[in-house]
Amino acid sequence: MRILLTNDDGIDAPGLAALAEALYSRGHDFSIAAPNSDRSGTGSGLGTIEHGAEIGMWEARLPGLPGVRAVAFDAPPSFAVLAACTGVLGPRPDLVVSGINDGFNTGRLLLTSSTVGAALNAGSLGLRGLAISAGFAPHHRFDTAAQIAVLAIDWLVGHSSPRAVLNVNVPDLGIEEVKGVRMAELAPRGLMGLHLKPVDGAVRLERFVNAEGLGEGTDAALVRDGYVSMSLLPSVSRALDGAGVSPAAQVESSLGVRRTSHSDPTSSTGPSAGA
Repeated sequence: MRILLTNDDGIDAPGLAALAEALYSRGHDFSIAAPNSDRSGTGSGLGTIEHGAEIGMWEARLPGLPGVRAVAFDAPPSFAVLAACTGVLGPRPDLVVSGINDGFNTGRLLLTSSTVGAALNAGSLGLRGLAISAGFAPHHRFDTAAQIAVLAIDWLVGHSSPRAVLNVNVPDLGIEEVKGVRMAELAPRGLMGLHLKPVDGAVRLERFVNAEGLGEGTDAALVRDGYVSMSLLPSVSRALDGAGVSPAAQVESSLGVRRTSHSDPTSSTGPSAGA
């Protein structure tokens, strides 16, 4: 099982180093490809996709990891995943692990996270993906998160479907203090919120901690209460299951276009689009 390790905080981030050391100590076959600087908040974005663009790439060295190849890209982590999947870095990986992120990625707005975005991009490209996050400095426990990540990898390798994407958030506790591990739905809001304030010629971003309005048993509520939360995320899958009516069929009907024998891949009666 070949693993690609990436993150969105940059190749020199301590969270990535902690996870790399955990993978190395367990004897995993892995390489590292990560942004050359912090690319948080870019979701699954690749950066530029202009024809002929040349994306900077550098070999890097991480201490304590002899024989582990590390590459930095002048691009978000989803680009690193794409590069690995297209053979730029050698054999295609089987699993992408993204993290450990400095800051929780909980709630429905986690799609803005580049940590989660890299794992979702892996699923879109036919690979398993794991995104793992801890709290913000100085309270985060990367040691605990690294131990949880290694155990989550064991599950992904042994039991998951080929495109499974697992999002994991680890509370700021020692491993012996963690109350448990729970599967969870996404909260209506995350543990981190953003205030946007207009200032002279700009908009100022200010982070704040959400502790209320997280729902019952959601990912954010569980982490707040001392549990590890795990959520399986859809990547590219059927979005119309249970919808009953295909939007293509409805719009075509409204246009008065006569249906042909061509099957509609989004129709509830058409062939499966795959997950």
